[in-house]
Amino acid sequence: GLSNKDLNLLKIRSEKNLKLKLDLDLLEEVWDKHLQNSIPIQYLSGISYWRNLKLYVSDKVLIPRPETELIIEIISEIFKNKEEKITFVDLGTGSGAISIALALANPNWIGIATDIDKNAIEIASRNFANNSNQSNLRFYNGNWWDPLKNFKGEIDLAVANPPYIPQDTYKLLPIEVKNFEPKS
Repeated sequence: GLSNKDLNLLKIRSEKNLKLKLDLDLLEEVWDKHLQNSIPIQYLSGISYWRNLKLYVSDKVLIPRPETELIIEIISEIFKNKEEKITFVDLGTGSGAISIALALANPNWIGIATDIDKNAIEIASRNFANNSNQSNLRFYNGNWWDPLKNFKGEIDLAVANPPYIPQDTYKLLPIEVKNFEPKS
């Protein structure tokens, strides 16, 4: 339950006591599951910290990666005018990381997030509700552009960050990725 900033401050000021929400036996059990089975810590805890967001994750969505933050930085650089009204779509939203970060950083924007997996849409919706009281982001279940037929001509920006790993490379991935993250 610590932000990266708080965690780093604890490293710098190590004389402070750290109060844990879980007892050490339970933490040891979770850590052992990770070490013995290579289950990603994010799936064991059900949480992934990404940018300034605390996102719920399960094996129904990919774990948001730090390099995905570059997408937000690039979009922020291109669309510097915070007052501009833009309608954006996040195709294959997964946990909702990209669409939520964009919607929170740009309250004037209207966001639309799609995913083919209904479970992913439920997770992304939950993440948005847990991280914001804004209403500028909507979620639709469907394949890529299919749920967006009513928005034809209204979309200013489309974002997608699908898994793009070639089959021969996939076989070489760490088991934490290929055995636990969704293959779709």
